Amino acid sequence: MAIFNKLSLTQVSGFNNQIIAGELVYNQKTYWNLTISNSDGTARDLTGSTISSQILRRQLSNVRDSRYGLTFDIADYTPTPTPVNLTITNQNLAGGTFTLVIDESAWSVISTDTQLDINAANPVGFSGNIKIAIPASGSTPAQDLIIFLLFLVRSDGVTN
Repeated sequence: MAIFNKLSLTQVSGFNNQIIAGELVYNQKTYWNLTISNSDGTARDLTGSTISSQILRRQLSNVRDSRYGLTFDIADYTPTPTPVNLTITNQNLAGGTFTLVIDESAWSVISTDTQLDINAANPVGFSGNIKIAIPASGSTPAQDLIIFLLFLVRSDGVTN
């Protein structure tokens, strides 16, 4: 898995926000089991919450591997793509757990995309978020927890 430069991640998530960032291979399927925790490390009860996730294709430029990890610039992709809904499964809201499913084949990246060339300087990129909408409870108002997402998609050299 790639190591990202902190300043590059800050472009996507801002300061002190949670982010999941990774480098994927074209047509890769994987998942992440996530647990939302309280400050004392115990699982947070998310009963009544709604969890959703979306990503959007982005234009990456100036991608390079620096001493401190991958650096890049990120911008809107042209033409503006349609957001992609990611699948959330295995929800155990009382236990604060769920699974984020990654199926890159559903993201409309085609094998002839020039950003998948083995020698492409700037790979395919996606950013988005996981949104956990927590309802109001007693005197506590409703709250949205946001976890930012960043994925770079590269060729394995076989596909393209």
